[in-house]
Amino acid sequence: MVRLLRLLSIVAMSASAVMIPNPPGQYDVFYNTAKMIEKSRVDPFDPKHRPRAVMTSIFAPTICEVDLKKIDYLPPATAAYYSDLYGAYGLPNGSIQSISFQACPEPPKEQYLHFPVVLFSPALGTTRLFYNALAQAVASAGYVVVSIDHPYDTEFLEFPDGSVITAANISDAQVPLDVKTRARDVSFVLDQLSTKAGMAALLPGAGAVGLKTRDVAMYGHSVGGAATAEAMHLDRRIVAGVNLDGSMFGPVVQHGLRGPFLLFGHENKTQTTDPTWKEFWSNVRGWKLELELAKAQHYTFSDLPFLLKLLGLPIQKMPAIQTMVGTLDGLKAFEIVHRTIVAFLGFGLRQTSPASLQEVILEYPEVSAIAR
Repeated sequence: MVRLLRLLSIVAMSASAVMIPNPPGQYDVFYNTAKMIEKSRVDPFDPKHRPRAVMTSIFAPTICEVDLKKIDYLPPATAAYYSDLYGAYGLPNGSIQSISFQACPEPPKEQYLHFPVVLFSPALGTTRLFYNALAQAVASAGYVVVSIDHPYDTEFLEFPDGSVITAANISDAQVPLDVKTRARDVSFVLDQLSTKAGMAALLPGAGAVGLKTRDVAMYGHSVGGAATAEAMHLDRRIVAGVNLDGSMFGPVVQHGLRGPFLLFGHENKTQTTDPTWKEFWSNVRGWKLELELAKAQHYTFSDLPFLLKLLGLPIQKMPAIQTMVGTLDGLKAFEIVHRTIVAFLGFGLRQTSPASLQEVILEYPEVSAIAR
């Protein structure tokens, strides 16, 4: 009986509406999504050989002159899919559907479009939407963040017309192709951000002014981190990058980069335990830094530990989920990751000195500088 009451208490708690706190930076954030189709490129994972199409989200800093709008964290079909998926790991039914955030409903005016552009690529099989809070936090510091979902890679990709593409079960042997394909997706999206059509899709009503795409930065999680390095290698417009906990793939491992580049791993993921990091590191010729986050696991670098904390769910009673997100407090994990990214971007895009990043690192005993 006691166990039943405890379970009912957890389920009731999860069913309550949870609003993600507004981001910590000085700016409000506009949010929108758009599908982008590269008609000249065949999707290598599409069995019907159709043109490559990606889903994007934009988080653009602004000063909102109207009331913020409540937005579901995940669209309905995606939320239902992940509710079932994580339910198998012990997440109470309805938890994911209860989450929302707030954003400005009006696109930024022209004076706000001068902010640097930052691209994001998620982990293999994981929707870009599970990094919304992190992207919004980065954007609130004064960066236009564009996140990308890669079809046949993401477990469940929902397009605006209601169509869905599920994962193609990419094998280990296909991961290098996936990384290269993601890197090409990034270049395509960058191209679109400087065109009238691309701007109209992501920033409706913002006029014909394109975003600044000459010197941009990128961060990615897991395979998205590998794609960040490969995209930097292939596209000179990307001048700084962050790999959050991802092993490296592709020619960039041997060719290296001129940096600046940040490797940020979970506990015990370092050059010592990941030979791809060691080889890549030896070929990076510019500024570089390797960090390790104590009590962290692979999905500490997503919104998941933050969301679980906001939901008030006891992850220590859900061992399968704890294995994914680690034991670091969810609020602190979120703070460390987004502040480290923001501090790196300031330096990587030549707005601040490396000292600002060092100051952030020194604030958290959980962060160790492994190599520099």
